[in-house]
This record gives sequence, structure tokens and C-alpha cells, in this order.
Amino acid sequence: MFDDEDAPQYSNDGPERADTDNTPVDVRAVWSEQLERGWHGVKVADWAGLYLPAKLDADIRFLDLLVQKVPTFARVAQRRRREAVGDLMRDQYLLPWTRKKCPQFFTEERAGQPIELKDVEHGFPVAQVKSLVLMAIEDGDVEQARKRLVYCWLIPTVNCTNITHRALPGRCEDFDRPLDRYSTRHAKLQELTSYHFQGAPMILRRFDGAIIDPDTYSRAQLLEDLRTIDQLRPIVDGLDGLTFPDLEEEKAYTKRMTNRTRKVEA
Repeated sequence: MFDDEDAPQYSNDGPERADTDNTPVDVRAVWSEQLERGWHGVKVADWAGLYLPAKLDADIRFLDLLVQKVPTFARVAQRRRREAVGDLMRDQYLLPWTRKKCPQFFTEERAGQPIELKDVEHGFPVAQVKSLVLMAIEDGDVEQARKRLVYCWLIPTVNCTNITHRALPGRCEDFDRPLDRYSTRHAKLQELTSYHFQGAPMILRRFDGAIIDPDTYSRAQLLEDLRTIDQLRPIVDGLDGLTFPDLEEEKAYTKRMTNRTRKVEA
């Protein structure tokens, strides 16, 4: 999901996950070192607090102005708004667990079976994130749009097998459970367990070794876990007051926005 265009910033000049020996790794120390180093000199607090909201505002304002001046751009602008949010959501270079060589926040396990972890995948599908942010903007609540973007950007990815990644549901069904898509109640994940992993259920393990239940792991718990990382604490504290729309309203909105045959209102 992530390319390595900027990978040299995270080259072998610091500690990485110890895959080849039993050397214990202080995961938070590894992350803190990389977060302190930043990305091309930019620290994570400035990225989340300045760049993400400013770039979101600039892109939306430009596209709105373009449609005002040239109404025929309305359909193009609709798609570009969604793409702008999606691009910002994917700009996660500063978050160390998005790099496969770094210690991961959440990791898939299969009852001790040897599995090849090839992918890092979001909690919320990017298509949903686009809708969550744009719904707030259309409601005139720019502050809520910024908070939703930063929160979804901050949710740690899950290091999983490619086959599990492809079996994940296309939607998160509960915004209060950020890992809902990884719940074993989903039919495709149940089939995967039965037919590919010989009945071994998927286990999500947090960086500290704790087993996480996607059906009970809440947004509040996730934010508290993130607050234990010094560089992320002010970002998490800035999300106070974060809200989400009704799930069915978001579902209908996403369906409408991704329907390429619909007419775009002026």
C-alpha cells in the first residue's frame, strides 16, 4: 500500500524489528526515535497540526472556487475533492509502523502457524474516510472535518497477510471500533479461517504482546494507546470533541458520491 519513494529517511541508521534473533526491542523507543527525527525535517506534530488541515482547506477552497468560476468543472471537482482527502489520508510516512521493517502496532497471528505478513492495511477503508471528511465540510463544520482526517490518518495500520487483506470487508461497520473490519464475525474472514488456515482463527496482537479483540477494542482505548507515545500525545489531545455521522447516512453518502452516473448539483 505504501511505496518506498521516501524510504531513505527510514534507512538502516536506527533500530528495527528484531526478526532474526531474540533480542528484545523497546518498541516505543524505536518509534520515538523515528518520530523525533521526522520526515525531511518535519515533525509529526507539525504535519498533523499544520500540514494536513491546511492542505485540506487549500484543496477544497481551490476546487470550490474553480466550480464557481467554471461550472462545467463540477463533476471533476467532485472526484478531485475525494481524491484530495484520500491522498492526505495515505500520507503516513511520519508514522513508523507503516514501514514493514519497523516494529508494528498491530500484527496478525494464526495460532502459531508460520504466515507471511506482506501488507499493512488501514482500519477504516479510504473510501469511507473520504466521505467522513467531506460530509463534515458540506455541513459547514470544518473543524470536525479536520479532526476526522487527523484521527483516521493516525489509526495504526495492521500488518497482515495478503490473503487476509483481500478478505477484509469493504466497510467499517462501527466508527467506535476502529478495528471492526478485522472481526472474526465477518463471513469472508470465517471462510478464510476454515479453508485456508485449517481452522486457526486470526489473532490481532498489539506491539506489547497483548491480544486485541476487534469487537471490544474501542476508539477510546486506541487513543489511550497512542497517548503513551510522547510525540503523539498532543495530537491525540487535539481530537477532543471528535464525532462521526450515522453509519447509514455515511453509507448512503458514499454510494451517492461514488456513483459515476449521477448528476452533480451546481
